[in-house]
Amino acid sequence: MQESLTFEQEREQTLHEQVELVIAEAEGPRIDAAVFERMPAEDAEIVRADLSPPVHDEAPPLGYFERDDVIFLDDPADVHDEELARLNEELEDCRRRQRAFQAYLDALGD
Repeated sequence: MQESLTFEQEREQTLHEQVELVIAEAEGPRIDAAVFERMPAEDAEIVRADLSPPVHDEAPPLGYFERDDVIFLDDPADVHDEELARLNEELEDCRRRQRAFQAYLDALGD
């Protein structure tokens, strides 16, 4: 049972990290805009180019590498809301399972 509790604790940490990523993705453009205003224009352009690589229907130009961490969404606001709701449900389930496993371990020790 300790393994199950440990698994759920690790699962909770992973879910927290996913929530942070979704929030960062949702708030990223606003934060980026504020940061870019404080940067030299040349530096901001370099960072913008890295954050938003060009999309090509044909073969990428020489020197361009494929990024697998960029996801293009039609309407990110809706997706973020849905994903946060799903992750919060997962977190609640995870915590509920941890309480059950801990109660079992506590009762076992009595």
